[in-house]
Amino acid sequence: MSQFTDKQFINLVLMILNTILQPKRRNKAFIIVDSTDIQVDLNWFRRKISKKSLENKPFKWGYSSSKSFYISYKLTLAIDYQTRKPMAFLIHEGSPHDSKIYIEILEELRRRRIMRRGDTIIMDKGY
Repeated sequence: MSQFTDKQFINLVLMILNTILQPKRRNKAFIIVDSTDIQVDLNWFRRKISKKSLENKPFKWGYSSSKSFYISYKLTLAIDYQTRKPMAFLIHEGSPHDSKIYIEILEELRRRRIMRRGDTIIMDKGY
């Protein structure tokens, strides 16, 4: 799996999710959305890694008050409240704030027909 590109990995996981989930639902859904960072295990103490060297890479520098600086992706996961099954996920470069990716998440849920009119979306206050 480490030799997959980002798009190949996302397509693989989406195909697995599509086989697990029931295709049709008739009632209103509660969708929980949250995000977390996925740190890339690079030994950046041994060699200096600049922003310029990461321009063509799919991961970027991020900052957290609890973790300081790190190189990572950001994973956004949407799960169904009742069944606890993952419905969708998105991977973002670096560590963008939740408020900057809010619209992108809603558009993706709408595009994949996961979110429908009348559904309740539950997010933390960062969004």
